[in-house]
Amino acid sequence: MRGYIVSIAVCAFITWIIIIILSLIPKKLSEVDMVLLYFANAIFEVSIFTVIHVNLSWIEVNHSVEKSLADLIIRFVMFPLLFLIMSNVMMYHWKFTKWVIAAGIAFFFILINMLLGWLGINKMLHWNSLYTIGIFGAYAVFSQVMTRAIIRVDRET
Repeated sequence: MRGYIVSIAVCAFITWIIIIILSLIPKKLSEVDMVLLYFANAIFEVSIFTVIHVNLSWIEVNHSVEKSLADLIIRFVMFPLLFLIMSNVMMYHWKFTKWVIAAGIAFFFILINMLLGWLGINKMLHWNSLYTIGIFGAYAVFSQVMTRAIIRVDRET
């Protein structure tokens, strides 16, 4: 029984660390803006993951209930929260520090994908770290575009 909850426990623990980090950083976005951005990021991430998983078959998700729930924690909670953190950080006026933090989040993204494979949650087929960086870059660009769009709409109202 003990081996069955390891992946959920690890993914939930890491997600709670991300939530704590998000609560501690100074926010540049309002609460409503962050909620909108969270859902936009979640929809974008799950859409891209679905294309990669279902259409391209580059990633196989374990079909056990426990591993699938751990994957959902990562996909629906952790990744959108990471991009909320990144969107808030990228709005700071720091020139060098914000890019170091963005690079750190990119490195963390690679570590999480490796952890998902190690825990048996995902099996990466025809995949390497450059693809992870490319996908992360697409998520980051989308998150920044959505941040600017949300702020622009918020200013106009």
